[in-house]
Amino acid sequence: MTGFTFGRGPAGSPLLAPGQHAVKLERSVYSGRVTSLLREAIVEGELEAGAPLVEARLAEQLAVSRGPVRNALHALEGEGLVRTLPNGRTVVVGFSAADLEDLTSVRYELEAAAIRRGVARRADVTPVQDAFAALEREGASTQRLVDLDIDFHLRLLELSGSRFLTQAWLALAPVIHTVITIGNRRLTERGPERNFTRIVDAHRPLVAAIADFDARRATALLAKQFDVTTSMFSEDVD
Repeated sequence: MTGFTFGRGPAGSPLLAPGQHAVKLERSVYSGRVTSLLREAIVEGELEAGAPLVEARLAEQLAVSRGPVRNALHALEGEGLVRTLPNGRTVVVGFSAADLEDLTSVRYELEAAAIRRGVARRADVTPVQDAFAALEREGASTQRLVDLDIDFHLRLLELSGSRFLTQAWLALAPVIHTVITIGNRRLTERGPERNFTRIVDAHRPLVAAIADFDARRATALLAKQFDVTTSMFSEDVD
């Protein structure tokens, strides 16, 4: 795991405050935090494909007990980001440009299907409109904006009225959230106001198309929005 440090959490905040003694952290509280930290390191390429993930070593580096690390590795294996070899060792699968394209493609198919189903059944679009209003009210390119973005797209899935379609999307949601978090951070560093405006401007016509029950226009706008997401990583993911 050369070149990878655990000094900061997924949102850029210290995992442990400066000078704080390492403590054993409760498994139920910190499993999610450890999972998010490792997931982001894999998606961003800090942990490369084939890198070994040794439970005891990770626990020591993160100043946590082995329980949260074990839970994190199990969750990441379910997401396809790590795998356990026949000899029992756990290694990073990695996250390449092809993986990003695959994720985006599958995400598009799920969300486009949800839009088409929602339009066909004349679903109530108020939750989608409310989610967009909350995103717009945020007013800045923040980490919370990522959470609001994810919530908006979850409301798109719920238009379908299909719990299984929604569950399929939710299985991908942690990786989707991480991709958006990294992309948002990169674009915010280049221009926070421009990034916020870009996000709002990409969602507004999509909401209008859905409100008009125009599935063709809505899915075309969705595809355009995802092209932007992919382009944010094209130069950074090998």
